[in-house]
Amino acid sequence: MKKLLKATMFLFILFLTDLSISQEKKDNDQNNEKATNLTEEITEDIPFVIIEEVPVFPGCEKSLQKRRCFNLKLNKHVTRKFNDKIIDCLEEKEVYNEESKVYEKRCVSVLSSGKKRIYLQFKIGKTGEVEDIKVRAPHPKLKEEGIRILKLLPQMKPGFQEGEPVRVGYTLPITFNVE
Repeated sequence: MKKLLKATMFLFILFLTDLSISQEKKDNDQNNEKATNLTEEITEDIPFVIIEEVPVFPGCEKSLQKRRCFNLKLNKHVTRKFNDKIIDCLEEKEVYNEESKVYEKRCVSVLSSGKKRIYLQFKIGKTGEVEDIKVRAPHPKLKEEGIRILKLLPQMKPGFQEGEPVRVGYTLPITFNVE
């Protein structure tokens, strides 16, 4: 009976040891997986709002508030480069001119009145170039204008996460009124 009890206890201890080793192996595998995922996270795109070191817009190198400077410079760029005349002439239609008795092409406003938005979404790559441009707009010509503005952005110094250059995602809405 004692031999049977000892054998059972030995098997039970062996079973617990095996479980413990198995659990340690799982924990190590999970830790390795977490470390791998952490490394993968660094290679993924990081949103501008949570990046450790923001990309540096030309002219912001000496600024102590690089994030704020970046936003100001980007807004200034968009304000200067955006062709607001395009809003009044999104489409041309042939209209009969009673005075001259000929058909003429005239600009037509196709947007309803009110507040409109163009959403610019892009990434600043690991080299500081603008990449992966996406634009949502109420008209195809406004979408083209958004893409044109982003392509005019200067090269920047890239953003950094944990000391490594990363792609940084940025979204910018452009709001305007149509009368």
